[in-house]
Amino acid sequence: MQLTFTRREKIVGIFMVVLTAMLLTTVVMLGRGKDWFKTYLTYYTVFQEAYDLSPNAVVKLYKADIGKVKEIVVEENGVKVELAILDDYASRIRADSTAVVASPTFVGSEYVSIKPGGVESPLIPPKGFIPSEKRRSVHDILDEFQVEETAKKLIAAVQDLSEIIAVLKDPEGPFFTALTGLSGTLGYMEMIASDLEKGEGSLGTLLRSEEPLQKLYVEIDKIGKILEEIDRAADKAPGIMDDVEDAIAIVKRTLSNMEEGSYDVPCITRSTRDGVREIRDAVEEINKVVKSAQKSFLVRPNLPAEPEHEAIDMGLRK
Repeated sequence: MQLTFTRREKIVGIFMVVLTAMLLTTVVMLGRGKDWFKTYLTYYTVFQEAYDLSPNAVVKLYKADIGKVKEIVVEENGVKVELAILDDYASRIRADSTAVVASPTFVGSEYVSIKPGGVESPLIPPKGFIPSEKRRSVHDILDEFQVEETAKKLIAAVQDLSEIIAVLKDPEGPFFTALTGLSGTLGYMEMIASDLEKGEGSLGTLLRSEEPLQKLYVEIDKIGKILEEIDRAADKAPGIMDDVEDAIAIVKRTLSNMEEGSYDVPCITRSTRDGVREIRDAVEEINKVVKSAQKSFLVRPNLPAEPEHEAIDMGLRK
C-alpha cells in the first residue's frame, strides 16, 4: 500500500525536520560553549575549611576557567573537595602545583585557583591529591598592608589638620593677623600708586616732570658723540701702531750698532795707548841724541847761550 501525503502534511514534515536540525545545532553549540562534550578528569584537594565554596564553583588556572567543583565533603581533618578539570589542562597539574580558594571580592564568588607546577615536576595522576594552601583572611591582608598603623597615622593627621583649622579660624590668630597686615600693605601701595598717577610727592613729581627726560636725552647725545670719537680713534689706531712699530725698529737698530761699537772701544783705546808709548820712546831717543850733540866739542862752541830760566815754584806744578 503506497502512502500518500497531502501538501499540508509535507509542509508540516519539512518544518519539523528543519526545527529538529535547528535544535540539534543549538544543543551542539551550547555544549561546545559549556564544554559538555569534553573529557573531565577528577582530582582531589583538602582545605582546612570550606571557605564558602559551593558545588559547581569554578576552577581557574591563570584566571581562566579549566573546570568546576563537583562535590564538597567535610571530613575529620578538613574539607575534601572533588575537582573536575578538563583533560586539556591535565599536563599542568604536577606535584608542586597548589590549590587555593580565592575570590574577586572580599565576600562571595569564591573559586579554586590552581597554581601550575614546574615542567620538571612529575604529573599528578587522575584522582590524585593536589596540595593546598591556606586562604588569606581579611585579618592577614590587613596585617600585610599595616592598615592599623596607617589608620593611626591618618587619625593623627586628621587631628593635626583640625588643630590647624582651629588656629586659622581664630580672629586673633596669626592667619588673620597676617591678612590684616597684608591688607594695610596693599592699601599703602594703592595710595602710593595713586600719588604717582597724580604726580604728587617727590617721586610723582619726578615722573611727571620732563626736565629729567631732557637731561637724559642730552647725556645720551653726549654718549653718542663720545662713541663717534672712539670710532674715529679706532680707525686711526692701525696707522699709529705702524708708526710706533717703525720707531721701535729704528731704536733696535741703533742699540744694535751701539752694542757693536762698544765691542771696538777697548781695541781703539789699546792702540792709542801703544802709539803714545812709542812717541814717548822716540822723544826720549831724540833727547838723548841732542844731549850727546851738545856735549860734542864741535857743536857746543856754536850753540847759543842758554836763556836764564825763572825759578818755578814746585807748588805750582802740583
